[in-house]
Formats: sequence, C-alpha cells, structure tokens
Amino acid sequence: MANFTLPRITEKRYLAITATPLLADGTADGVITVVNTYCFKVGQCVLFKQGGAFLKAKIKRVISDTQFIVIDMQESVTTKNKLDMSSFLAGSTVELMEDKRPVIDLLEIDRAVYEEEPTVALRTHWVDWLGRSYDITNPVPVQLSEGSVEIGSVNAELEVQLSHQDNVPDAGDVADSVQIGDGQDILAIEPDGSINVNAKINPVKVGKVVHIAVAAANVEQSYAFTSDTKRFRFRTQESNVKSSIAYEVGGSSTGWTVRYGNFYEETDLDFSDGVTLYFQVNKPNQTVEILYWE
Repeated sequence: MANFTLPRITEKRYLAITATPLLADGTADGVITVVNTYCFKVGQCVLFKQGGAFLKAKIKRVISDTQFIVIDMQESVTTKNKLDMSSFLAGSTVELMEDKRPVIDLLEIDRAVYEEEPTVALRTHWVDWLGRSYDITNPVPVQLSEGSVEIGSVNAELEVQLSHQDNVPDAGDVADSVQIGDGQDILAIEPDGSINVNAKINPVKVGKVVHIAVAAANVEQSYAFTSDTKRFRFRTQESNVKSSIAYEVGGSSTGWTVRYGNFYEETDLDFSDGVTLYFQVNKPNQTVEILYWE
C-alpha cells in the first residue's frame, strides 16, 4: 500500500484534507485516479482544482485503492447519473472539504454490516478498508518491527522432522540435520558426549592419518600441519609409551605429557599461518600416529 494521510475525523465531522494530485485525467464517467483512496469515503464532499477552475462533487463509490467515482453534489449516491470529469487532467488536485458525517439509521447500520448466508455474521467476518474479504487472493498484510512478511499461495504440504534418529517418531522418518548457531559459531556434540559451544562453521573432510617412525628415545621430532587443518589427534601405537608435545622448538622436553595409552586432541583450529608440532617419546623404536582433519 502506498503512503497515505489518515482522514481526520471528529465525532460529527470529516475535517479537511489538503490537496491530492490526480495521477490520470478524469473520465466522462466520473472516475478519478489518485495515489491512494484510503482517506476518501462514500458521501464525502470533495473539491477539484485546475488552474483557476473549481468544482465541488460528491463521492459515489470507492472502486479500488487508487480510484473512486464522483457525482453531482445534489445527487444521491444511488443515482445512475454520471458527472463528466474529463476537463480535470492529470496534475490537477482534489481535496476533502470539511463536512458533516452522514447520519445513518441504526437499523441501516445493522443491515449494512450483516454478511449474508452462508457466512451469517455481523462483520466479525474480517474485511480490509475497501470492504474486501481476506482470502488467498487478498492476504492480510503483516508488518514487523523491521521489514515485512508477505504470505502468498502455498500449494504443497510442509512437514519438518526434528529427530536425530531415523524411524522416530514414525516408521520411515528420516532424521534431519539441525545446526544451532549465531552465524559465527555452532553448537557441537563431541565424541565423549560433551557440548562444544565454540565450534566454527567450517565443515571438515574425512580424517587423514600420518605415521611417524621414532628411532631414538627422548629426542625431539616435528611434524608440520597443513594450513587447512581444523582438528588433530596425537598418540603412540604402543600403550606402554609416554610422550610429550609442544608448539615451540625445544619445548617437548617440558611440554604437555600424554600418559600411557592416552591420546591428545585439539579442535576448532586455525592453522592458516602454519603450525608445527614438536614431540618426543620415552622409548626407542616407536611409531607416532597423527590423525588430522581439514
């Protein structure tokens, strides 16, 4: 809907509204086109101006959100007579004159708002400002605090399964993958069942394995990770071997100790600048395994 000016109304009168330009020439049938007809009501007195020419008219019918029909001031809105408005061209103006609101008998009000069978309702049947019923071709406009939502035709059945298992709750269901995040980090469930709230949104590939033969005990070795590495796991093949690791040259002798039969793992890594792991084991002739993901 285009911008509009709300009609100013007191208890008994319509108050004047400033001039609104015509978007098209008036017609011989009295049809007037403006940007929006929201403030115009049937029976109102309006004033047309073009140069030094003036004409008062009465609104007979509002036929759309941009057009209404006018008749002679002395005519009833039920008349079939037409008022020739072709002399008022696009760019001329129409304004709402201050005028009394029409007096309507209470019985006529009841009859006017009664919706015929099969609806049978006193206009609890919702309509828009032009009296049009809301339906699939005339959806209810929705305005949010920021932006808008337009609901159009839906011609398909929408079904969402939020289960982490197949065949749950119904046989044949296929589990969906659902991520929870803020656009930067996602919630991840680790192999031990713990929740990692710092998992970056960087999908990894299948893990790659590196085997490194270590001949001497307590002698520092090194391994340079690829710049795409996101996660790695370090261990020795034999369970009776202790190792230590560090990220600086010479640091493995006093670095992080990986106890017998255990492994060391890090996730959510950024190795884009290049990272080298330094390590040593306490027994000779061992094999170190590094499992990493990119």
